[in-house]
Amino acid sequence: MSQQPHVGLSLVNKAPIGMVITALVAVIANVLLELNIITLGYAVTGGIVSAVLLLAYWLGKGGLFFILGVSIPLVLVLLTPLASIAALLNLVSGFFFGFCAALLIYKLVKPADINKPNL
Repeated sequence: MSQQPHVGLSLVNKAPIGMVITALVAVIANVLLELNIITLGYAVTGGIVSAVLLLAYWLGKGGLFFILGVSIPLVLVLLTPLASIAALLNLVSGFFFGFCAALLIYKLVKPADINKPNL
């Protein structure tokens, strides 16, 4: 049991495809709708912070990191100005882009044991 990676860490290997999908959604939304750069900036930053907090939890640093990590999306929805559906779409796609970007950076920095397939 201790040699199997945590369920959350299995997301690390899926981060590149997540970045591609969320970037595609954001580009399509911003071409068809309006670009809200402030909302997009908050969302990407929130996604990165959430991923870092959840990585700390997944690496065994404590349950407080889990609570903080999953609370970030709620804080973003409450504090970000969402005047239109485009702003909401920017918030969601930007959050997941930032989340996947942080996981990808972790994958590139972390030793090769994350890249090994589970047998």
